[in-house]
Amino acid sequence: MSQPDKVTGRSARNLNIELLRILAMLLVVYCHMIIHVDFTNGTSRIVLPMFPGWKSAISFTIVQYGQVGVSIFFMISGYFLVKKQFSWRRIFSTWFQMFLYATLCLVIAIIAKQFRPLPFGTNELLSGSQTLDTVLWSLFPFLYNSYWFIDAYILMLLLSPFINTVYAHMSRKQILALIALLMFIGTWPLFFGRANHWNNVVYAVLGYIIGAYIQTYRDSLQAISNGALAICTVLCTALMLGFNHFVLSESYWAQRLTWTAQIHEGLQILPICIAFCLFVAACRLPQLRLPHRWSTFLLQVSAGTFGVYLLHENTFGFRFIWGVVASWLPNISGKISLILIFVITGLLTFAVLDAIAMLVDRMLAYPLRNLVIGKVQRIQGPDHKS
Repeated sequence: MSQPDKVTGRSARNLNIELLRILAMLLVVYCHMIIHVDFTNGTSRIVLPMFPGWKSAISFTIVQYGQVGVSIFFMISGYFLVKKQFSWRRIFSTWFQMFLYATLCLVIAIIAKQFRPLPFGTNELLSGSQTLDTVLWSLFPFLYNSYWFIDAYILMLLLSPFINTVYAHMSRKQILALIALLMFIGTWPLFFGRANHWNNVVYAVLGYIIGAYIQTYRDSLQAISNGALAICTVLCTALMLGFNHFVLSESYWAQRLTWTAQIHEGLQILPICIAFCLFVAACRLPQLRLPHRWSTFLLQVSAGTFGVYLLHENTFGFRFIWGVVASWLPNISGKISLILIFVITGLLTFAVLDAIAMLVDRMLAYPLRNLVIGKVQRIQGPDHKS
């Protein structure tokens, strides 16, 4: 997940996959934007309220499309890492980037608070008893589960050598059976809410194995037509929308099955299926060829996606970013203008955050990371390079 500090080293990368990575983070940004920004009233909020009707059902479907983006990231990891050797450097790089962003945001907030109260509810994070919780959130992001996605990603990396070993000795039928079993576990929360064996690590491992499967059997996957992939995507989206509408209707069975508690996650396996379809489509398309300048730019934008997540999901960051976005929204009249403003706002937010992330990575994250790794390697000697 963490990116190298020199884009030139990635010139041989498949640009289709890099575009898919950018799309995945865009979906995550739109997911969080609709949660935290009320486009009707021009205000920010912490949670997305639940109301009966199709409008709210569409909003929660957009939220669940954020899981499509997350699933794509997990699948990309499995696709590229299933045949690679285990690397402690990869794990450290991911953790260090998370730690640096969390600490940097904390330091900026503490300094800014000395001059004036922090806006958009961020001031309370450094007030009274909340201060300790905020400091722990920032200094121990992995142990504190500050970024659930990054925690799951690091644990997936730690498990990857074991997954790869088992995967290499499994037949295609066994791999498909394992994927089916893990996807069944993803439906378990829907059965009366009594047992939930689905968690973020299972989610990450499932995505990893699916990505590995796409890598291993990509030639045979050509038999799946583009029409079938499109139909699957549309059908899954329709099922997500219908599920959300039913749950938000507050019917007896929706409450009896405890599905109201599942409205944010929705039908977990459907975003995974959509991510699979998008991934297979990206892999089968002719590889994108761009002039060197544009391919380098695309790789730089792709490299910044991790930082985009760390910025806008930071405990200070999401309050400040979405507060600013909400305050700058124009008056909206009509559904078409609402859709256009929503799409444009998401694109602009992603572009600004990606530019900031590229700057932070180039000026701080990568140099400091390389400094630490270089020191450790000199202590260990030339025989330790993983």
